[in-house]
Amino acid sequence: MEEKIIQEIKDKGIVKIDNFLDKYELSELSNIVSYYSAPKNDPKSYFPVNFWTLMLKILKLDLKRFFHSLYLWKIKDKKKLDRLAANFFCKKIKLNFIDAYYSKKSELAILPWHTDQAYHGKREITEFNHPDKFFLKIFIYLTDVSPNNGCMSYVPGSHKIGFAIRKAIYNKKIPYQPYWSLRDFKKILNDNQTYFLDYFKDTNLIDDFFKKIKDLDLNEKKVITEGKFSYKAKAGSAIIFDEGGVHQGSKPQFNDRMVLRYLYSPKKIT
Repeated sequence: MEEKIIQEIKDKGIVKIDNFLDKYELSELSNIVSYYSAPKNDPKSYFPVNFWTLMLKILKLDLKRFFHSLYLWKIKDKKKLDRLAANFFCKKIKLNFIDAYYSKKSELAILPWHTDQAYHGKREITEFNHPDKFFLKIFIYLTDVSPNNGCMSYVPGSHKIGFAIRKAIYNKKIPYQPYWSLRDFKKILNDNQTYFLDYFKDTNLIDDFFKKIKDLDLNEKKVITEGKFSYKAKAGSAIIFDEGGVHQGSKPQFNDRMVLRYLYSPKKIT
């Protein structure tokens, strides 16, 4: 099962796993996230990832947080997430952070089409991330999500292009330019066609990518999925993906949304 999951992520960039949690696990995790009701990036949405930061909760007499963190660790260990990440990267891995956040029902989109590790908004950079430095993101949905209701969309195969762009910039094979948004991602491919033709040896992957995104909205401030490349997932399902692919998060317009995330990367890049 694990081998099949890893292969699908390597091929498509993403995999959905139904019934990742049982009913008891879903109930316990939902209670924890509801207890804090912390929005994304709020300090309360983050939980310890190592022994020392966990012990700080004891020293601060924050016993509730301590036991909640232990349960998140228990889930991680029970689902063998460390092993999955290590086998995906084929390297020693680092759990960078665990967060669990609550998004209220809203007409505002979570995020438009974008890719990560892409220097969004930064025009002058002297050091670039190694192409192997990226996160494997594990999203565990604690509420039902669907197209145009809080679930992500992902352009399959785009992670391979994202890696090629990171590698080209890192090795100074193409000029640096931000490519966080889908508009800029598309532009960097058009501006460097000769390089990417040589890199991929043919145009099939990029031609297929352009066909897939043909009808997608390039406006950074607007998210319209219309079901394209989006997912429907029941509470307790998981989506695991390579963050280098082009993806988006739609607005949770029908119900509040709760998510638990584990983010992994290689421990050391050589």
